[in-house]
Parts: sequence; structure tokens; C-alpha cells
Amino acid sequence: MKPRTFERPSVLLIYTDQQRLDSLGCFGSPYAKTPNLDRLAQEGTRFSRYFVNNPVCMPSRMSMLSGRYCSSLGIGTNGIPFPEDAVSIQQILRPYGYRTAQIGKLHFQPHARRDHRDPHPDYGFETFVLSDEPGCYDDAYTRWVQSIAPDQVEKVRTALPPAALEYGRPVYSDVGRETHEPYPFAGDEDLTHSAFVAAETCRFLETTRDGRPFFAIAGFYAPHTPVNPPQRFVDMYDSAELPLPVKGLEEPWTRNLAALSEEEWRHVAAYYLALVSHVDDCVGRILDSLEAAGRSEDTLVLFTSDHGEYLGDHGRIQKGMPGHDCIVNVPLILRHPGRIPANQHVDALCEGVDVVPTILDWCGIQSPSFVQGKSMAGLLVNATKWHREDVLVEFFEPHGGHQTMLRTEEYKYCLDAEGREMLFDMKADPKELSPLHPEVMDASMLSVLSEMRRRMLIRTREAAYPCREKTAAY
Repeated sequence: MKPRTFERPSVLLIYTDQQRLDSLGCFGSPYAKTPNLDRLAQEGTRFSRYFVNNPVCMPSRMSMLSGRYCSSLGIGTNGIPFPEDAVSIQQILRPYGYRTAQIGKLHFQPHARRDHRDPHPDYGFETFVLSDEPGCYDDAYTRWVQSIAPDQVEKVRTALPPAALEYGRPVYSDVGRETHEPYPFAGDEDLTHSAFVAAETCRFLETTRDGRPFFAIAGFYAPHTPVNPPQRFVDMYDSAELPLPVKGLEEPWTRNLAALSEEEWRHVAAYYLALVSHVDDCVGRILDSLEAAGRSEDTLVLFTSDHGEYLGDHGRIQKGMPGHDCIVNVPLILRHPGRIPANQHVDALCEGVDVVPTILDWCGIQSPSFVQGKSMAGLLVNATKWHREDVLVEFFEPHGGHQTMLRTEEYKYCLDAEGREMLFDMKADPKELSPLHPEVMDASMLSVLSEMRRRMLIRTREAAYPCREKTAAY
């Protein structure tokens, strides 16, 4: 009898930053021009209710790539390094013969207080081409531009993030960084940070023709602010056609956003979608390179983002709690020709911590005991339609209170650091414009509130104190 064999697939994770679910055509946007990602979804499975476990960059990425909740890692906000004793997906895969590569944004270390010329922990990646920000530091990206177009280095520079100013980093640009301050990229289109990530990822894929399995992250910074797409992509959009932000009666405008006119908000939306279209164009180059290397058929491709962008919704920009869907419900697409059905849509509730066990399951590798997520493999092959009863989002600072959000099929419960509560009826109020407060709830909603409180207690306890199997000593 001929022995059975299993060839472990390669894994390509295409990871963007600050991308809304409704910025892609395949997730229902009538405005977005994203042919490559739409094609990826058509060839694979798209998850419409996939939720990250934290609404800001670093903890969201650490949670997803380790399969652990933020409470378990002890990291609930930006600015805290990935724990030295924690393990992420590439370190699990390497002993099984995987080549590992990280290209572009990883954000496992605070970038504001670091000198980007100095070596960075490689976290077990064999290929490690890191650039966490687009043009404000002397890093791999600006060196790449200097190597191929030295006359354009100044054109690709961006302003420092506010935290970096406190550490006296060199200031190369004073162009605005906020969502409501978009501008066209000044350099050549093929010199953007997204083009850099695509070029270096394609370079890596060219080396994979030997057939050895690989795990690679293409870490795009866009469409995170600054919102600076090349002009060609801006020209694709008519801002007059785009919708305005949605805001509830109780929601005030933050900062100086109230001064923006409707025309200006549409202008912001056009630039944001243009930046998404530029990323889509770069993703197309990566997928073409994967095909050219002969690796499309044996590679699991995942596309997702670390959180969304308010884009004026709820009177806000960028990201944060209390965990509105525009921030925590982000795109997730998986494709593996011949193994994952084409043009499949999954609407089961899923979480960021579920990605690692799904990859390991798909690669025939057991999940370590510290992985807290649940494999989504059954959803991919139509073995089940159900996955989770609820999803958990956390945010906490080292010396601050814990903020949490719990979402079920029908309701969303938010608890802030001062103990204030909000409940949303997601069926009656899908845009989350009319929060229900305990002091004005009727008896039926108070019963729902009580149940959501109970669920929250259970979920936060499980997240912070995961049960581990213990072996008795004899």
C-alpha cells in the first residue's frame, strides 16, 4: 500500500493598516476600485464578520500573530514591545521547514523612540526587511529609495508621528499626518512605501521557486495616515459621488473636525479610497509574482488589516474605543486554489486570535497550548456554518483602566474605564448611532444588558487567565 503524504502549503499574509471593511468592492462598496482584491475574494473565501481584538495597531498585530488575547499578553495599547517570552506564528512554523520573511510593517517594537538605523530584533524571521513608517525615519524604505532614485528621497518624506517628536527625532517634513489632511504623493508612483513593500515581497517570492514552504508577511502601512496616494489613483474617484460620514445625535465632533464642510469630507473619502486602490494595485503585483514563481497553487494567501478608520463616522478620525464596527470589523480573505471553495462568503463571527490556529490547522501543525483562538478551517471547507457566539475587543493602558467591547449577532456591549455602559441593538441600529443606556432601558433590554454583562465577565476572565492543561506528576 502506497504511503499517504501531506505537502505543507506555503502561507502569504498580506497585512494592511487602518483599512475599513467597506473600502473594498468585494465587501459591498459601490465606490471602491479594488480589482485585484476583488479577484482574490472571488477565487477564495471572504469573511464579512471578522473582528480584531484591539482597536489600535501594536496590540492588534501582536494578538493576531500570536493567537493570544491582549490580556494574556499583557499589552493593551501602543508603545509596548512584544514580550520576549511570547511566541508568534513564524516561530512555530520554522521547525517544520518553513522559510520565514517579514517585509514592511511589523510594529512589534515602539517606533517613536527607536533609532531606525540600528538592528531590530528579528523575531525568528530569516528574511527581515522592516519599515514601520512611510518616510519619516532613516530606515529600510528610505534607504531603498535612496538606492534607486536618490533625487527623490525628499519627495517621499513624511512628517513625524507626534510621539516621535518627544524623542528628538530628525524632522524631515511638516506635511499633515491626520486623516482630514490628505495630499497627493510627491514622488514617482513606484517609490511609495506600498510600492516598496510590493517590490521587496516580489523579490522574496522569486527566491521560492525551489518549492520549500514559506511563511511571508507583506506588511503594508497604507491606508494608515498620512493619506497620500499617487495622483493617478486620486483621479479614479469623483468625490461628489461619495457618501458623508454618519454621526449620532449624542456624538460630538472631536478636535477641529466640525469645521469641515461636506465637500471636504467627500474629498477626504476620495483620497482614502485612492490610497486603498494603490494598495490594491501593489497587491496585484505580488499575486502576479506568486503566480510567476509557480507557487499560487500551493500557497494559502490571507488578506486582512489590523483595524479600521473612522473617516468622520461618529464624529471621529483614525481609530480607538469603544469598538465601533468601522474600527474592529475588518476585511479577511483566504484563498488556496483547489482546497478553499471559490467565491465563498462566511458571515460567522470570528476573531483575530483565530487566524494563527487556522493557519496551523491548514498546514497540518498542532496549535500550542498557549494559543487561545479557534481554527476557522471548518468554515473554509463548509464543514460548519457556526464559529463563535460573541467576539471580544480590549483596550487598556499600563496605568489606566480596562475598556472592553463584546459583540454578539444581535447586540454590542461597551464598558469604558470609568464603568460607563452602552448597549447597541445591532439589528435595529446597525450603524451604532443610538446607544442604549441602563438608566433609560425597559425591562426587556435590562435583561439583555444583564446577559451581556455575564458574557463579558466570562470572556474577559478567559482572555486574561486561559486554562492550560496540566499534567499530573507521578
